[in-house]
Amino acid sequence: IKLQLIFKTFYFTIARSTMSQNQNKPQAHVMATAAAAAAAPGLMQQIGMAGSAAVITVSFIHPIDVVKTRIQVSPEYAALGMGGTVKKVVGTEGVLAMWKGVNAAWLREASYTSLRLGLYEPCKIAFGCTTPENTTF
Repeated sequence: IKLQLIFKTFYFTIARSTMSQNQNKPQAHVMATAAAAAAAPGLMQQIGMAGSAAVITVSFIHPIDVVKTRIQVSPEYAALGMGGTVKKVVGTEGVLAMWKGVNAAWLREASYTSLRLGLYEPCKIAFGCTTPENTTF
């Protein structure tokens, strides 16, 4: 499970629980909450936040991906397993070798994931999937 999906799910869970709590409040409070919702992050802010979360996440996950790729590609590393592969890579190439290719991963996450996660909520609203009864998304 990717960390940015966990963050996004957590964010939407909090937003949904806040919305359901507001249904039982007096009208004045609901109007104040609606005004606060109008100040919600815009499209570019959502895309930027999603991209930032994705880039930070891939920075932590990339070493695991490097080890996985080495094990898949080379029988030599496959025989060593996860721990042995980490030891060998760090021992022969240095610690920074665990982040080889992270630039490409950052570009992918900054472009693809920022749009995918940043556009999720606006598309959900555009298609009318904002009520708990309509769980198409």
